[in-house]
Amino acid sequence: MSNREPLKLTGRRCQCCGCGEYFNGERGFDRHRVGVYGVNRRCLNVPEMLALGWFCNSAGFWAMTRLDGAGSARIRPAQASPAPMPLLDARAPDSRKPAGAP
Repeated sequence: MSNREPLKLTGRRCQCCGCGEYFNGERGFDRHRVGVYGVNRRCLNVPEMLALGWFCNSAGFWAMTRLDGAGSARIRPAQASPAPMPLLDARAPDSRKPAGAP
């Protein structure tokens, strides 16, 4: 359990009620909880977080230095997609009708 002075929680920053550590965002908070619900769920301790490349930033919140495999799979560069088809204007003549057809 953390013995630090309480930090102000703003935005997506959060504190774990289990271990008392502060996290820079929900993703880090979620990732610090490991194990199976109802079986062996627990918080990572400080040495484990440090070993995984986490750091405590200047504001006192734990942050992750790089995305793990699950995070990088969710956040990837935008891929090119085909241009959307233009909508047909109901007021414009239908170009599929032969010329002179009503």
